[in-house]
Amino acid sequence: MSIPPFLVLALARWLGGCFAVLLLTRLLRAVLLHLASSRQYSTTEFVVRLFTSTLLPIGWLAVLVWGWEALPMAGLADHAIYAVSRLLAVVLIARLINRVFLRLADGALRRMEHPVITPEMLVGFSPMLRTVVWLFALLIYLQNEGLELGAIFAALAGAGIGLGLALQRPVENFTDYLTVLLDQPFSVGQKIRVGDVVGRVEQVGVRSTSIRSLNGQRTVMSNGDLLNATIENLTNLPRRRIVQVIGVTYDTSADQMEKIPELIRSVVESVEGAQFGRAHFISYGDFSLNVEYVFFVPDGDFDHSLDLRYRVNLKLMRCFQDKGIEFAFPTQTLHLKQTD
Repeated sequence: MSIPPFLVLALARWLGGCFAVLLLTRLLRAVLLHLASSRQYSTTEFVVRLFTSTLLPIGWLAVLVWGWEALPMAGLADHAIYAVSRLLAVVLIARLINRVFLRLADGALRRMEHPVITPEMLVGFSPMLRTVVWLFALLIYLQNEGLELGAIFAALAGAGIGLGLALQRPVENFTDYLTVLLDQPFSVGQKIRVGDVVGRVEQVGVRSTSIRSLNGQRTVMSNGDLLNATIENLTNLPRRRIVQVIGVTYDTSADQMEKIPELIRSVVESVEGAQFGRAHFISYGDFSLNVEYVFFVPDGDFDHSLDLRYRVNLKLMRCFQDKGIEFAFPTQTLHLKQTD
């Protein structure tokens, strides 16, 4: 029993086409990577690898269609093969455009000194940009399949009122999302305080924002609730002001109290990164003489400020111990009078 000639031709096209696509893709990838190796940015190599990895399945799709044309098939099966092949090709190309565009845009923004759109904002806008590309790809595919786009637009226009009511809440979420991105009360990675929640922003989504609290809990808040609340950005500070009050015992002499502000100044200035502000004997407490002092941290890093506060407190304790100055603690003195 002899093999039909059309089947031999189809197999020859499939095998030869797959081999040619694989060989040409590898050669093209090697040439492009060699040309890209002289560039300073890793983005070029990423784009080349992504381009060639997308070109390979598109080539296989073309080989599949080329071999299928050798078979004496017609009708529904023939139309289905062509439609599915075109759909897969559109999906691969849209995916390639999304990834390449976002990677190139991110690299360009990071090389700019003062970009209008920051890389963090680009990450926030990326779902919208991807959606736009996918919608265009879908419209192109439908138009290529002979579907009248005018009929689709007319149906959407007729259902406009219903869609408006159904999309009211999603539109509000989207508006809140744009407000967070454009006003930038915070960005991903910054530490914020919202009410009783203090933590680092992990993700800003279209509907909600995820915050990782200091104790490790993950708190998810809607963007609308965030915008209606008072947000304290604990990271975005030109410098951080630290105010502390210490109390010494009433046994401390006036001469010692007079020297305490200067002792505090010397201790703060001895800690690298701490900037002294002021120190004053401010009040008589129930069981202590209270001294308030202020110093500054030259950046807004909250963890760095805690480290400097720890070092200042430790050095101040040692300094007071050397000078014979005692810290106060809650005490009560009872005077007992003996009566006959």
